[in-house]
Amino acid sequence: MSLTMADLLFIWQLFILFEVVLFASYTFIMYIYSRKEEEFPINNNLPNVTLIIPMYNEEKVIREKIENTALLDYPKDKLEVILLDDYSKDSSEKVSKDAISKTSLKAKVVKNEGGKGKARGLNWIFSQISSEITVITDADALLKEDSLSLIVKNFATPKIGGATGKIVIVSDRTRLSKSHEDSYRSYFDVWRQGESRISSVSVCNGPLMSFRTELLHKIKIDPNAYADDSDMLYKIIRLGYRVVYDKNALVYERVPLTMKGRTIQKMKRINGLRKVYINNLGLLGKGSFGKIIYPYALLTHIISPLVVLFLVFFYPLIVLKEPLYLGSLILLIIPKIGELMISFVTTQLIMNFSFVIPTSGSWKAVEDARYDLNLEKPE
Repeated sequence: MSLTMADLLFIWQLFILFEVVLFASYTFIMYIYSRKEEEFPINNNLPNVTLIIPMYNEEKVIREKIENTALLDYPKDKLEVILLDDYSKDSSEKVSKDAISKTSLKAKVVKNEGGKGKARGLNWIFSQISSEITVITDADALLKEDSLSLIVKNFATPKIGGATGKIVIVSDRTRLSKSHEDSYRSYFDVWRQGESRISSVSVCNGPLMSFRTELLHKIKIDPNAYADDSDMLYKIIRLGYRVVYDKNALVYERVPLTMKGRTIQKMKRINGLRKVYINNLGLLGKGSFGKIIYPYALLTHIISPLVVLFLVFFYPLIVLKEPLYLGSLILLIIPKIGELMISFVTTQLIMNFSFVIPTSGSWKAVEDARYDLNLEKPE
């Protein structure tokens, strides 16, 4: 049975409706819940914290990271800093030790003995940590002075097993890659805040994440997940704990300088996240997370990209059949709306590419985000 143009138009319209309903409904639900402030018990006794900075060939940014860490307004006697060196081939270790010597931090460089790779290194180091809370932050990400103090306050509630911070993109605002990321992040914040109020976030922000150390002793990160942050998130959820989003705990992340670097970065993250989602299908239907948050996560990261690919691929044929649909392109030049639509479609298409293009282990996107913020010039 052949597909007629009328059938194709109907399916295309149906898929448009699917996308609108999917994202509008989730945004509306999460917005409602995000408006509900969660009150945490007052606890002025700050816990002992171990801050882990995984490090691989970070000589360009590690000094700035250590200087940034030294400025955190957390009691130095309650903070231990571990720079976990994952077989760096550059002068990361030397630069780190020199930078540490010029601060009052209780910090040290530890060679990863758990096997090459961030996940294996973290699995190895977790068993050696005894502090109440473990915080993990990227070497190229900078924390706001109060971020550490704010994020640990979430643990005053016993059933919260983890907390992640809010990413603020830092780069020249004229760059297209940053513009697209900003558009996406505004909705990302609403979704994560709403998820936190309902149960737990569906995505963990790797540049700043924290967990109860006793829970990390009970899990093992999948070294082949390529999304160690979200793999930890789902393992903590499976233990019966919540992982929440703290919009006030800010972490500043560099965006890759080129669209190519940004694309590779997105593909790597999406590949890893998709694998984590598929590995946790057993959560479907269990509690508020499994009935509301997780199903939406599966739809938006696995089904929606395929739908968008169909919509874009057949759009020229639809315009030939119904020229009025050509007028929809006017949305692309409307401020804010246009940026959001371009960001959304681009991200969904990248998700499709990530199905077939291997990006695990690619260092290109990482190197593309290693630059001195003070020296950055507009393109």
